[in-house]
Amino acid sequence: MAVAAGKIRPSIQPARRQEPTAPKSPPLQQESAGNLASDGKIATGINGLDELVGGGLEQSSTTLVMGEAGCGKTTFLAQFLYNGAVQYGEPGVLLSFEEPSESILKHMKAFGFDFEPLIEENLFAAINYRPHEVKKLVDEGGGLIWDTISSIGAKRLAIDSLTSYAMLFESLYRAREAELMLFELLRKWGCTTLLSAEGLYTDKLKMATGMEYLSDGVIHLHHPRYQASRYRAIEIIKMRGSRHSEKLCPFEFVEGEGLRIYPGETVFYDLKKRDE
Repeated sequence: MAVAAGKIRPSIQPARRQEPTAPKSPPLQQESAGNLASDGKIATGINGLDELVGGGLEQSSTTLVMGEAGCGKTTFLAQFLYNGAVQYGEPGVLLSFEEPSESILKHMKAFGFDFEPLIEENLFAAINYRPHEVKKLVDEGGGLIWDTISSIGAKRLAIDSLTSYAMLFESLYRAREAELMLFELLRKWGCTTLLSAEGLYTDKLKMATGMEYLSDGVIHLHHPRYQASRYRAIEIIKMRGSRHSEKLCPFEFVEGEGLRIYPGETVFYDLKKRDE
């Protein structure tokens, strides 16, 4: 008898959950000092995440959010920016390489993330780069992006997604060189940054496997299928300077809230046995 790794059934350890309620929108804050803990960590604004990453993200760090299409990466980034502005008064910038930012912001309204008032308050800005224009990002040394960050005093930056960026280079050497230059720019800009990319070992990222090593943190959003349905789980692969959780925790999308992570619950895999 042997264990078949390919046959899994996810289940969630029971835990008491509160009924989802529409979050109250706190007044916009103009100072972000209250969001900075004594250990230099900042609250993410994503429900349940800070408990998994040791209290929050390090200020000015870069965190890679990875997973397959439909796993929730874009919502994850939008929630980080929106709640950062609304709850903590930290201006944010969204840089989109693929989907037009107008489309992203429109769909985020379903979760209660209305960015238009934040734009008027200079707490948010969105920038689009078309795929063939992405190389300008490094060539210009930031250019428009740095101007935008400076103009609103951005503390948070989200880039969606790095997959397009990595795919534009004709060789592994050029891709790695471009990645190094991009991460050097991110360090100079000084924002706490989230970057999205497709799953850790997909074909599209064979040319850019260095991104997870260059990042300060790596978060993997899982969205596998079991029989006729899918489930969602989050895993902290890496988080420099933090004692982070090493277990798979379930999460779900909640209307008017976005992602809700359950740090107290665990995703288990019941492995079925089969004859060799």
